[in-house]
Amino acid sequence: MKKLTLSLITLILVGACSSSSNEELSVSREGSPPNQVVEYVWHYKDINFSEENLNMLIDEWNSMIDSRDYEMNGANILFPRGESAADFIWVMLWPSMEARDAAWDDWMNNLDEDWQNLINGIMKVDFDNVYAFKPTVKRTASVPNQSSYFENEFNFCNFNEGYGVSDLQQFESNFNTFLDETELNDGPDGYWYVMLEPYFEGTEENPLADYVWLSLWTDIDEKNRGYANYANTSLPTEGDTFSTCERYSFSGRAIR
Repeated sequence: MKKLTLSLITLILVGACSSSSNEELSVSREGSPPNQVVEYVWHYKDINFSEENLNMLIDEWNSMIDSRDYEMNGANILFPRGESAADFIWVMLWPSMEARDAAWDDWMNNLDEDWQNLINGIMKVDFDNVYAFKPTVKRTASVPNQSSYFENEFNFCNFNEGYGVSDLQQFESNFNTFLDETELNDGPDGYWYVMLEPYFEGTEENPLADYVWLSLWTDIDEKNRGYANYANTSLPTEGDTFSTCERYSFSGRAIR
């Protein structure tokens, strides 16, 4: 049997999302346990990759998942909006690491060979780049996204010398006040943000970020409006004062 491992992340992602209170939440499908694991699996396009073939594979993949009755809360695909080490990322949401491990063990023993035959020539899975995080939702969207499409942005951040967690907490408080005021003036929107805590260890060559902030929007127009409002405040300067971040943007599609 193949062993699927959670290896060191080399693509650093951070994003942001939030709610009008500081209550920590975990988002899940209605009637499902909250997500304790969000898992990112790198993929590469092959010679026969096309939107049509991808849609075919999504349908086949969902049928295979349904046939095994896995405890999976949902799945997305992320396409980079800039340079990226992966052509796209398959994302899976799990209620627990136990559910994740049980599903992967069954998949690798019973389904992976069929799946590899299906995707042959269309796309490739990179089992050396599979990364799991514990998500903590810090703010929920005031208007839930009714579409299968969305935008997200990962920020992998390290504290500048002399700064730490208390500065991040103060920034979050100021940021949430900004979001509250924006919603009061411009109306509610679909922005939310999440903190991601890795389930894997870093190395000396590739240390983990101090924090990972994941931001999500309904669409690119909402993201651009949000950034324009944000730029007209002191928050960008405040953020740059206490930490330095690498930013990675993606367009997303919910597939399950």
